Amino acid sequence: MGSACPCHSCMIFPCTHDFCSRLPLLLLAEMVLGPRIAEAAEQFVTSGVVIEKDYERFDAAVVRALQLRDSVVAELVIALLAYMFSLTSFWKLGLHISSWYVTRTDTTASLTWAGWWLLGICAPLLQFLLLRWFWRLFLWFQFLAKVCRFDIQLFPTHPDQAGGLGFVGEAQRFFGILLFAYSITICGVFANQIVYDGVPLQHFVPLIAIYVIVAVGVILGPLVIFTGKLLKTKHLGLYQYGAFATSYTGLFHKKWIRDEDTEREPLLGTGDIQSLADLANSYAVIEKMNALPMNPRTLLQLIVASLLPMVPLLFTVMPWREVLKLLMKILV
Repeated sequence: MGSACPCHSCMIFPCTHDFCSRLPLLLLAEMVLGPRIAEAAEQFVTSGVVIEKDYERFDAAVVRALQLRDSVVAELVIALLAYMFSLTSFWKLGLHISSWYVTRTDTTASLTWAGWWLLGICAPLLQFLLLRWFWRLFLWFQFLAKVCRFDIQLFPTHPDQAGGLGFVGEAQRFFGILLFAYSITICGVFANQIVYDGVPLQHFVPLIAIYVIVAVGVILGPLVIFTGKLLKTKHLGLYQYGAFATSYTGLFHKKWIRDEDTEREPLLGTGDIQSLADLANSYAVIEKMNALPMNPRTLLQLIVASLLPMVPLLFTVMPWREVLKLLMKILV
């Protein structure tokens, strides 16, 4: 068993490989997530979910969210927190043994030039980007909460099975980039302990499961805001379409089964049967309405984004051919 890697603290205090792997992903998120969130916000109006009487309130909510997103005070607070977290993590976790960023003697510890760069630039920058995305996720949550308080227009028969709010969940799945970026760090911490401390992979399975549940829950949390209105729309839709179906099927039965309509049209070419089938399909769509405005694939994609960086850990307990077979079974 080798000596412990000095980077055990990289979940909070990043080492070089962690910084290089996560930073591009966090910057990529700026280009991918930003436009998706903007499109989703615009879709509230273009799709008719937000009706005309709430346009002014909607515009005010958008302006307020953008002001908070671009707030200099918020950026300064996030930067201050980033330095605080980095310094605290370093002094508590990063000075135990000599490494490339610190030289330790029996009585003292001093930073190398690389250590000063890490502590002054790299670690705070990474923490800043992470914290800023948490802030933006909170702003998105706040914006959705304001929209939910409007008199939004939902349709129980909408084919997205979310009353017309499916575009919100579609935007939410792109947050998987952030989950992937943070999972790289989690994987690095586990890998260090597996390789250098000899801790078996099975020991981390409960922790990985808890991490995935919490991480995916945080990303999907904003969608819960609409659960109440979606369930209400579903309940009302089942009641209304159920009553309508009873009326229509009753008339259909009298006309075509009991033969009570003496002046009915010929059976061939009638649209009554197709209308009956369409009504049944509409009722089935309402029954399948989701409590969250998202496609089930969104949940699966976020879980995959969280677990994909963990795949290399399997090589510590399985031959690479078996790992590939396992991945093929999961993905196909």
